Amino acid sequence: MTTPNLIEAGILSDLGDLKTVADIEKAATIIHGFGAKTVIIKGGRRFDNQEDEALDVFYDGHAFHYLKSPLVHTDNNHGAGCTFAAAITAGLANGKSTLEAVTTAKAFVHAAITNGHPFNQYLGHIWHGAYRDQGYTL
Repeated sequence: MTTPNLIEAGILSDLGDLKTVADIEKAATIIHGFGAKTVIIKGGRRFDNQEDEALDVFYDGHAFHYLKSPLVHTDNNHGAGCTFAAAITAGLANGKSTLEAVTTAKAFVHAAITNGHPFNQYLGHIWHGAYRDQGYTL
């Protein structure tokens, strides 16, 4: 499994800027061809999909799944990528399917970003306890 963001996926696939869902799908297919069983390209707030959503694309070599959450307008997102990967791992360790683990991890990170705290006027960290505070578990 690999979880690149848009910039990383553009570099790994040698496609450069990924601007459309079709670009993301092509990049996911290329990256999958390198040997990853599943690819989750995190569009987040960098992807201009003309909607107020954070879009991630999951590809397992057979089908694409589009994971959406409301876009959170904040700079309190430090640690989101690493937390996403760790939350997927926790879901897999708890017996979830890969898609279920990714879907739960996206909800976990969305809650963490929504409830983040600033370090300074430029950047803040996510709140890892937010998902649990809302009564959910990985």
